[in-house]
Amino acid sequence: MNLSFGGAPSRAEAIRVVHAALDAGVTLIDSADVYAPHADAVGHNEALLAEATRGRDVTLATKGGVIRRGEDEWLHDGRPAHLEVACEASLRRLGREAIDLYYLHAVDDAVPIEESVGALLRLRERGWIREIGVSNVDRAQLERAASVAPIVAVQNEASPYRPGWERDGVLAWCEAQGAAFVAHSPMGGWRAGRTAHLSGLSAVADEVGASQFQVILAWLLGSSDRVVPIAGASRPESALSSVAAASLRLTETQRRRVAGAVAESAP
Repeated sequence: MNLSFGGAPSRAEAIRVVHAALDAGVTLIDSADVYAPHADAVGHNEALLAEATRGRDVTLATKGGVIRRGEDEWLHDGRPAHLEVACEASLRRLGREAIDLYYLHAVDDAVPIEESVGALLRLRERGWIREIGVSNVDRAQLERAASVAPIVAVQNEASPYRPGWERDGVLAWCEAQGAAFVAHSPMGGWRAGRTAHLSGLSAVADEVGASQFQVILAWLLGSSDRVVPIAGASRPESALSSVAAASLRLTETQRRRVAGAVAESAP
């Protein structure tokens, strides 16, 4: 949820957004220690979610392995010592007995992924986390991670704006292993600004009586029963709109038209 970055709502409004999502049936909320308005506020999103979900039955996922310096510097740190410190801090902020799902946020090129995931396995054995996930990995990295510990979720970018994500082997691995493929950046990140100009996408949205964002979410959900899109929201209405997308069903023709419209917009 877009509750801890620039342009985020007030804390009270952010809590209303979370409550709206939970009341509508959302059962998984995603976070990370570095989701914060600035580098000096690391943990902001986790602390917010701890308050907003207190007493609610919801799976909370968070991540470690990235550090922030200054305004725009995001660095990978997959050292076991860092992951232990980061996980302990996240656990304290979330105020839970254990973190439901803890991801390695990104692969650190200076640290073998086996060492990073091995650290998460030890944290699970210690009782700090319940399940292990990895994020922003390719198929080879995923297989190396899975050789060390059971991986129940993979969080990668997936959207019509990223051609090939369905065929790069990661989704196939998730389907074969029964793991969740958690799709971040469904609107394509920086590419999302072009969406309003996609007449093909707009036409499909008109046909199904939905917004373009809902169509993108429905497109992802129709890709595989292992796909779980992450839909950001900064208003209660946005959260409810995203939940409603789960009931949309696109035909194969509509799916091809959505993908084609986005492909045509590529620079």
